[in-house]
Amino acid sequence: MRVAEDSFPLDVDPTLPGHPDPYPLLHRLRADDPVHFSAFVGGWVLTRYADAVAYLRDRRFSRVAYLDQMRAKFGDQPILELQAGELAFNDPPNHTTLKGLAAKAFSPSAIAAARPSVEARVDELLDAFAGAGRMDVIADFAYPLPADAISAMVGVPREDWAALRDFVDGVILSRGIVRTTAMMAEGDRSARLFMEYLRALVKQRRARPQTDLMSAMIAAEEHGRRLNDDEVVTMAEQLFTAGHGTTRNLIGSAVLALMRNPAQFSRLRENPGMIESAIEEALRYDSPTQAPNPQVAVEDLEIGGREIATGEVVTVLIGAANRDPAKFPEPDRFDITRTDGEHLAFSHGAHYCLGASLARLQAQVAVGAIVRRMPKLRLATDQLKWKVMGRFRGLESLPVEF
Repeated sequence: MRVAEDSFPLDVDPTLPGHPDPYPLLHRLRADDPVHFSAFVGGWVLTRYADAVAYLRDRRFSRVAYLDQMRAKFGDQPILELQAGELAFNDPPNHTTLKGLAAKAFSPSAIAAARPSVEARVDELLDAFAGAGRMDVIADFAYPLPADAISAMVGVPREDWAALRDFVDGVILSRGIVRTTAMMAEGDRSARLFMEYLRALVKQRRARPQTDLMSAMIAAEEHGRRLNDDEVVTMAEQLFTAGHGTTRNLIGSAVLALMRNPAQFSRLRENPGMIESAIEEALRYDSPTQAPNPQVAVEDLEIGGREIATGEVVTVLIGAANRDPAKFPEPDRFDITRTDGEHLAFSHGAHYCLGASLARLQAQVAVGAIVRRMPKLRLATDQLKWKVMGRFRGLESLPVEF
């Protein structure tokens, strides 16, 4: 393993947890050392958009090899065995087969069918605070909405929704770019409880199929291949863990960006049809996922003029790539009319997020409802705190008045 280069002074957590504005530092990193070897990460971090896209398309990197390194470091822990079955930690051709099967349950018609339940839950959550004149957008709205919406789609009884949110948070903690023994232990505990619950639900749906996503995944077939019980459970787990934290953070950062840019807020309120472009800009402007899962080089290669050796870890700083001025003019300006929307918030290439359309739907409905129902929305504090949970960056809370 290489020794971190002393020539560059920024060797801190590249996701900058708790930092209200990491982007000046990310701009500096991209300008001074765009392919940077970080001792904190234990590998290379990419900050330029072009390098990131090339890397995410490159089959000479392996997520299976990265998971093998985690096993060597932490042992065969249950959370790592769980991840071994996930799309996010598989390489082609197995990844291609699994994603093809899972995609059948995420068809455009299936996502469209979810809209009424998402709209109903959004209205229910906002109705609870309609007369109060204030709420915490994160705790009262953005936190329960994504997991509850996914629970409804999967077929989880409503009385179990809150418990599943807690399980998901525990699993997410173990998915950082940098992992600790304590994080892995919490991930193991949460994963065990979560998977026990999902296995019982799969057993119920195999016996009595319903019109929910769990039943659709069980029924999905391609070239005579179907998902087995473990694969269905893992697919459902991924939907929760990938969709809960990211969508929560997306809703919070989108609402904050709109409040801090009142002209954009007014423009969206006057033109509600712009909600799609507004959410795309929020995804670019302050990406809820700060890095895809790392990968390991399976042969010696070069990226951006740097030599990457076999076995070295590489990842992308999505927040840096999404504000690369070589790709996005005036990248620090929040502009819902922006048309160059090829951001990397949902990654790129083979590992492009399977649940991207669901996350977009939830965010569009949620943010659109807030803008429509709360025209005088304003911040209730100037003391905002950010955090990183795993690879996800978001607000701890967002108190507002309306």
